[in-house]
Amino acid sequence: MLVIDCCIRGEESATRRYYQAYLNTLPASTPVTILNLMEQDIAPLTAADLARRDAVPFDDELFRYARQFKEADEILIAAPLWDLSFPSLLKVYLEQVCVAGLTFGYEGSDCVGYCKADRVLFFSTCGGFVGGNHLGFHYVKALAAMLGIPTCVPYIIEGMDIDPNQRENLLAEAIRRL
Repeated sequence: MLVIDCCIRGEESATRRYYQAYLNTLPASTPVTILNLMEQDIAPLTAADLARRDAVPFDDELFRYARQFKEADEILIAAPLWDLSFPSLLKVYLEQVCVAGLTFGYEGSDCVGYCKADRVLFFSTCGGFVGGNHLGFHYVKALAAMLGIPTCVPYIIEGMDIDPNQRENLLAEAIRRL
């Protein structure tokens, strides 16, 4: 399992605590790789970056994130809700993953994904209630489909900041349901 951790608040993050509780439910023999995006040197792509991407082979270090994502058997993405979506760092990472010819391609006019995973698990916590408007989840679900991953499962806790006295109870209840 490849875990993409975009929990900007680090150890204070309820989203991190939520996904880590899920990891604790897995058999001990399950291989897990955690990629903490705050520890990576990831920047938005520039015209120069795109030119370099077009000029180097797929085994170049430039494509390490795309290769890792493509080969993962299962993917867990953890990111809190920010402005109806997720922190921009996750978008910047996903730009590194989306590489034509490596993680997806075209057959005629159809986009075909090349990733191995059967599903993406999307963990997020929200201060308020967004219902079906968690655009971050919808984006990840659409992107997963483009990359050939048919299933995207939401693990979303809402209302975390409405009553600060209930925050821990909401998290604990969601963890019990895992």
